[in-house]
Formats: sequence, structure tokens, C-alpha cells
Amino acid sequence: MTPLLADLASWWLQSGLLLGAALLVPAAVRLRDPAARLRIAQAALLAALALPFVQPPRPADGAGGASIRTAFSLVVPVEPGTTAGAPSLETAVLAALSAGALLRLGWLGAGLLSLRALRRRARPLAPVPASVVSAEERTGACAELLVSSEVASPVAIGWRRPAVILPERFAALGASEQEAVACHELLHVKRRDSRAVLLEELARALLWSQPAAWGLLSGISLAREQAIDGDVVRSTGDRRSYLRALARLAAFAQEAPSGALPFHTRSHLLRRVAHLAKEVPMSRSSLVLATTAAAALLLLVGAAGAAVVPFGSSAGDPGAEPAASSAASPSDAVREGVAGGVWGGAAGGVAEGTGDDVILKVGGDVKEPVEIQRVQPTYPEEARKNRVQGRVVVRAVIDEKGVVTKVEAVESSDPMLTESALDAVKKWTYKPATKKGKPVKVFLTVTVSFKLS
Repeated sequence: MTPLLADLASWWLQSGLLLGAALLVPAAVRLRDPAARLRIAQAALLAALALPFVQPPRPADGAGGASIRTAFSLVVPVEPGTTAGAPSLETAVLAALSAGALLRLGWLGAGLLSLRALRRRARPLAPVPASVVSAEERTGACAELLVSSEVASPVAIGWRRPAVILPERFAALGASEQEAVACHELLHVKRRDSRAVLLEELARALLWSQPAAWGLLSGISLAREQAIDGDVVRSTGDRRSYLRALARLAAFAQEAPSGALPFHTRSHLLRRVAHLAKEVPMSRSSLVLATTAAAALLLLVGAAGAAVVPFGSSAGDPGAEPAASSAASPSDAVREGVAGGVWGGAAGGVAEGTGDDVILKVGGDVKEPVEIQRVQPTYPEEARKNRVQGRVVVRAVIDEKGVVTKVEAVESSDPMLTESALDAVKKWTYKPATKKGKPVKVFLTVTVSFKLS
């Protein structure tokens, strides 16, 4: 598995764990408030998208997991051109993910164009009923009011120039029912929910292969509707009329199905009505406690996911060979001694060795070596054919003559890349490092990055 595929697999597993937890945690902590559940779910969705950018730093391999520390290091990129051949697994996976995202984006674009055309074909609501005027006053929101025979349920669209499109049969509702329905749509406008829905659909396109994302987005849609249902009832003080309006709109939709964005879905309607019928508001203290508990649990789940399936070139690859460890040498035992004479101690101190055969760290009185000749590593043919990418961290010693000695790999993404990196570094030559004008041995750390363009 290539490093990119390994990272994609880690992201898929981490996001699935986090989004799945976001589906279950609110119920586990008895967070009943729809607005709070909506915020928690949206935060989890955003976190899932941000996971690749907030990964904890991965420590380099070494004795006891310690990082490789040196004052003199280089990064050498190796990027050969690719040749034609059979598509690799990485190419196939990226193509599938891109195709799915593009299809979702195409579907979204077609839907937006359809809504735009629907708006152009709709006619203005005239005269505006007193019930709708009352709804505008209650909500403090206003929008272009339109009527269309192409919709069976009301729909609020747009955020720069918002509009509410009402079905022809809206006039058949009672005044209190009309006011409740208009309040619902105008609250969508006031909250700019059209923009939120668009952003959520963009997230769905990026996470289309993640089943937990689809479940969470459905939960977001339900929580949004339930939150507005509660606001409508609190604003009008007429729960019964609002429930009756929902039932009648459902009947209209069954009699004249429409392809436009619905005011509700059949499955959501049952849950919305059930929630309204038995809604028991949470006390402020209970709401704060449940929300805090849900957020804390999701943070723990996210941290656990990052720890169990971390990003990294070999993460998720059970067949990968372990990186070479620098702990094999007995002389490594002196690296954790007193500052000033150890690897990782004060600049210019002894990094390894005793007596005359000491290896120093660059810094302080120790001046770094000057490169004379560098041999570029070659991309192994087998690795190139198999689309293997990654990095090799090489530790070497530059002696008093400027010759690279004691070359070893302390970290490697793939064994196929190791030899090429070692062979190249062995051939490098330098003007030696000096301490007070005298040539000395120093450590050199080189990171060779193999990447296919």
C-alpha cells in the first residue's frame, strides 16, 4: 500500500469512527434538544473534513520511539517522470473517489439549476394573506413569496435573494395553519439554512464513500427541521394547528408528488410529529451538561481514532516491514547521558563514541560540513512500476576527510527504496566539519523523499 492510500484509509477509518460516534453519542447522553444536536452533528462533520490537517505529529522511529535529533539534516526529493503502463491501485482508488465526488457535485449543480428554473416559472403570491404578513412580523424575516403548481410542499431557497415557494393548495389551509407553515419557511430564510444545506451537500460529495456521513447528514436534516418546528410552536403558541398543517401538507404531497426539495420527507415527518407531540424542554443545566458531555466524548473518540489508525506512510498496511531502528548499535546507549556530551545534548557536544573516535553535533564551535558532490538517488524500477512512494531517513557520519561513513537507514517507508537511498548517500563528499579550525566527525541526517509525479 502506498503512503497516499494508507493515509486515505486512515482518514476513512477515523472519519467513520467520529461520524458514527456523532450519530450515537447524543442519544447516549440524553441530549434531546434538536438545536444542540444539530450543532454537535455539524461540528463532527466539519471535524471529519479537517482530520487530514489536524493530525498529531508522528514521531520518527528510533530507540524507545525517540525522535532522531540532529543539527545538520537535508531533504532530498526524488521525482522521476512516470511511464505508461497498467493503472496502479492508487490510481484506481483515486479515480473512483474523484468520480463519485464529481457525480455528487454534478447532481448538486443540476438541482440548483432546477430550483433556479422553478423560481423563474413561479408567480408572485398576490394578494399576500394576513396570516403570512403575521408570520413575517413574528419571525422578523422577509423573502420573495411565490406560488407554483410544480411543488406540493413549501420550500425556502436562496440566501442572497431568498424566496419561499408555496404550493397552489396553500390557500386551502386555515389561517392559523398558513401562519405556522409561513413561519417555518421564513425561519429557514432567517437562519440562512439554504447556505448551510449547500455546504452540507458539498461535504457529502467529499465524503460520499463514508456510510456514516450519509447517516449523520440525514440526522442533521431532521434536527434542523425539529429545531424550527419547536421555534414555530413557541412563536405561535399553537401546537395543534401546526401539527394539523404538517398532516395536511403530507396529504398534499401524496396526492401530487413533486420532485422539488420537500418541506419534509415521509420518514422525517413521523419523527417530527412524534417529537412535537411529546416534547419536554430540557432545563438549561441539563442542556449544558449533556452538550458538554457529548462534545467531550466526541473529542475522546477523535483522539482515539488518531491514535489507533494514525496517518503515516505505513499506517494501515499490515504487510509493511518495520523501519530499521537505530537502537541496534551498542554505542546508542550513550545518547541519553548528560547534556553537552550526548546525542540531543548541547550544540557542539559529543553525539557518539569515546576517546579520539568521537562524533560531534553541528552547532556552537562545530561548523557544519560543506557539500562538494552529491549523487542523486535513483528511483528503483520495481518501486516505480508498483507506484511505491515514501521516504527514507538515513543517518550517516561525515569523517575528518569529508567522506560519508557508517550509513544506516533509521526509517523507511518501503524496503525497495532503502538501498537506493543508502547507495546514493554513501557516494557524497564534503569539505569536513571543523571545531576551532580542526576537522572533526559529525552526524548527517538525510531524508530522501521518493515521489512519483
